[in-house]
Amino acid sequence: MDTVFSDWKQALQNLQDCVEKDLEEIRKQKAEVQQIKIDIFNRLAEGKYFRDDKRIVISAPEIIIGDVDKSGTLWGDGGAVVVRGGHVDIEGTGKTGNVNTRAPFISQIAVDPGPDGIEEVVYPHSQIVNQARNIVLQSNNSNDYFSQPPTSGGAGVRIHADDSIEISATQSVEKRGNVISDELSVLKSAKSDLNTEASNKMKQVNSIISDVEDILSSSDDQTDDEINMRSNIVDLVELQNKYDGMIPALYNAVANCIDTLSRLAETNRRITALEAEQEEVNNAESEFKDKSTGARLTVNAEQMIFSSIDGDGNIRTNDESAIHMQARNLNVNTLKEDGTLIEDSSVSFRTESMSISTANTEMTDETNGSITTGGSVWINTKDFGVSAVDYDIKDGEYEMKEQTVDSSIYLSAEDMRLSSQDKDGNTTGQLSVNVADTMFSSADKDQNTTGTFNVQAQKMALSSTDKDKNATGQFTLVTELASVAAIDKDGKAMGQISLDAKDVYVKATDVDAEKLTDKNMAEGSSLTLLAEKMYIGRSDQDNLAKELQVSAEKTGIYGKTTAEVQQGEAKAVVQLDGGNVAISGSKAEFYGNNTINGKSDFKADVTMTKATADNLEAKKSFKSKNISDGMAVPGASSSASLSAKLKEADAPKAKDVELPKDEEEGEGEGGNE
Repeated sequence: MDTVFSDWKQALQNLQDCVEKDLEEIRKQKAEVQQIKIDIFNRLAEGKYFRDDKRIVISAPEIIIGDVDKSGTLWGDGGAVVVRGGHVDIEGTGKTGNVNTRAPFISQIAVDPGPDGIEEVVYPHSQIVNQARNIVLQSNNSNDYFSQPPTSGGAGVRIHADDSIEISATQSVEKRGNVISDELSVLKSAKSDLNTEASNKMKQVNSIISDVEDILSSSDDQTDDEINMRSNIVDLVELQNKYDGMIPALYNAVANCIDTLSRLAETNRRITALEAEQEEVNNAESEFKDKSTGARLTVNAEQMIFSSIDGDGNIRTNDESAIHMQARNLNVNTLKEDGTLIEDSSVSFRTESMSISTANTEMTDETNGSITTGGSVWINTKDFGVSAVDYDIKDGEYEMKEQTVDSSIYLSAEDMRLSSQDKDGNTTGQLSVNVADTMFSSADKDQNTTGTFNVQAQKMALSSTDKDKNATGQFTLVTELASVAAIDKDGKAMGQISLDAKDVYVKATDVDAEKLTDKNMAEGSSLTLLAEKMYIGRSDQDNLAKELQVSAEKTGIYGKTTAEVQQGEAKAVVQLDGGNVAISGSKAEFYGNNTINGKSDFKADVTMTKATADNLEAKKSFKSKNISDGMAVPGASSSASLSAKLKEADAPKAKDVELPKDEEEGEGEGGNE
């Protein structure tokens, strides 16, 4: 037989059949069974229902809605108040109007709960908007009672937490995929349980409806006519009692069945949505690390302050106190909208210690690992200063006090360059190093020298002078091989090399390794001086050595064409020229036993104490106090003289070498502002 209960059963079946369809179809079937729920509450006659198709206004100085007694106190700890509508306003009007919401748990989720409050549908326009002149969000670690009331800071937004605050604008793939996977597992398990529950509740509803329809059928049979009705009055009363007893169970079973089917439909909708999101995540996984997610956190303010302080305003100094920033690219700038620098802008870091590292650290455990230095640090500025200096502050200005005690600057790299060049690679500017002690070293851990030291410049000066330009200090060069050359690119000698000192030593000796004092002549050593013209002992007529000594076990002076020794302005000359030896002077004296081999011509008077000759011949005359033979002719006085071939000349003048002018030392105020 057809009854309203049969219609209920069909409507429930239709809802069960569409639990896996789209939201629009599900809501259509929910609207169909909505009438069943209305009939249920009408037939149960439980509670009170007020309905007006236009407007209901509840007015009173104080309104309390809830499961309360006349005093407004809750009956027990339960009771639920649900306000459901397409548009819900809670307004606290007036200058002192306010809205208070208090509960152990308060949740605001911008989703569509659906007409039955079971759904959680997210729309593109889902949002939560809070607007006020002053917004305060405060979290305190209190038990039983909040000892610190929310503190208002005036107009603005204040967020406070005793423990932690996290503001995150991030997307994930792995974590998001895992969450979706876990949620799908829970939902699919719940779907299985809800399918079983729905089937059982549908069977229960169908069974009760079948029993009710049997009662109604029996009742119809016993009331076919007035006679049967009178004779079956007792049975009819019993049937009515059974009907009245079963209707509440039927209503409850139908209501529970509708609730289960609604939850099953929502579970299926969530599974469908999450599976679509999981597919999207899986597709994005391959590009997630390299492709931008578009996530962004923007903080805009005229003044921003980041500080590590406690609630009492004290700067935290414990080891855990820190501010961390981490990103692939970190940009700090003071630029205008057009990208140009803001005039008088600055970035200042002031701390007891600072580390800038481009090293990659890989830890094998908590205390062991390795550090591989890589990357680069680039500083581009007009003036660059690094100083370790103490200052006095006078009238707001920094004034150098003294160098910081025990200060040092350390640079270490495989390749290090200091360059002052223009765009074409031409050197410009200058490099000044002013210190008490300077050491350039290329040595290994055992102090063995390694590598090379190359200094290249158009003008180079190494000086050790005091403030009055007096030479002080010392310059020591210790090396196995040293070469000083003034040549052009083709190796042609040019320019000059000048050594100027009160005492000049050029030697090849073994020395004391620590004091560098002479010990003995270096075995197998040699000294070579070579030039097209060589000048020793005289640079010009005003600069003449007072004494020249040449001492050796063996001494050789070799002149390929001419060798000549002169005294004074050629007053005495010894000349070796063209294979001939000539001696000239106002007086020549020979001492010792002298032997002359070969023909000798005496073109002037010869005086001797004794002459012994094997053969004596006089061509013109021979005269003696004891013997006279022939005719004595007086000898002519000698007028022969030796013409000197070499002339004493001045050495070439040394070119003047200008020392670089001292620059005023900068006070290096950068970083002290």
